Amino acid sequence: MNFQNNRYTLKFADASDNAGICEIFAASGFSGGLSVQYLRGDTPYESFSADGDESRILVILDNEQHRTAAVGGAVVREEYVSGERAKCAYLTGLKIHPDYQKRIGFIAKAYAFLHEGIADCRYCYTTILDDNAPAIAMLEKKHRNMPEYRYLGHYTTYCFHGGKRLLKLEQNRMDGFADLMQTHFAEQSLVPCDPDYAGFGEKIFYSYRENGELKACCFIGDQTAFKQYRMCSYGGIYRLLSHLPTQLFGYPAFPKPDSIIRHGVVSYLYVKDNDRRLCADFLRSAAAETDFSLLLWGGFENDPLCTAMDHMKAVRYGSRLYSVHWDADSPEISGVIGMEAALL
Repeated sequence: MNFQNNRYTLKFADASDNAGICEIFAASGFSGGLSVQYLRGDTPYESFSADGDESRILVILDNEQHRTAAVGGAVVREEYVSGERAKCAYLTGLKIHPDYQKRIGFIAKAYAFLHEGIADCRYCYTTILDDNAPAIAMLEKKHRNMPEYRYLGHYTTYCFHGGKRLLKLEQNRMDGFADLMQTHFAEQSLVPCDPDYAGFGEKIFYSYRENGELKACCFIGDQTAFKQYRMCSYGGIYRLLSHLPTQLFGYPAFPKPDSIIRHGVVSYLYVKDNDRRLCADFLRSAAAETDFSLLLWGGFENDPLCTAMDHMKAVRYGSRLYSVHWDADSPEISGVIGMEAALL
């Protein structure tokens, strides 16, 4: 689709758009106390595709300047929603190159184009970082020819380590996990039906058992091939904390500015009865088995494991979860939300 007298082209991305998308990601970041730049490596199109069954990512090309002006779209994957399998679209990667942020008005056109591209998806949702006030203000306000963003609640990502071998864990013994997928994870909402998307990273399954019973388990994945976090700078109280030996107090060490964070991501975390002590001991034991400088796990406000995680020593950052509706009668997302931070 061309617009503004053929100045711009709007289309679904493919591998040929990697360089232009990389340029936009390199020029973007999010600020606040922790200023972090989120990157998707040298092949961002493949990175998006790794997060689901397929990616439907849009790009806007400036035909005069031969540049990519904007990127954003949806990753489509099959997820559980209140016990049923459904095709879902996670809106992600919406970024406009700083050179174009105040010069083109394409948002309504892009949303209409995307709507047609994800018409086969039953549910659509997205997250916005708490610190991204401009995006929150724009998208929470209803606009003609734009979908409605309905706020569902708060999502917290926990950054932790505190590795210590408190429990004897097993690696890659998967007995019982398939049953958990059907009896535990399937009853939540927005849990990917496939735990083996490449976007989870190269992962190891950790489990803790008592008398053969599976008491706690999770995957920990290395996402280096597809996603990176660059620590840009610290502000506020974090500027002081970044100079302290925080690891001595059980917190992750603060990465140096302008460095790539060596992180692992926790997914499909299960702790029997959501036991707070067991959760902490299990995760610290798993962390001790890895060489990551910090681990990430995310949970929605109604996930009982957040109560357990709130007692761990961790650095936290928050996001707002929205269901996105083009039609007034489109279905709502309900139940305990089990989104995986690895795929956001």
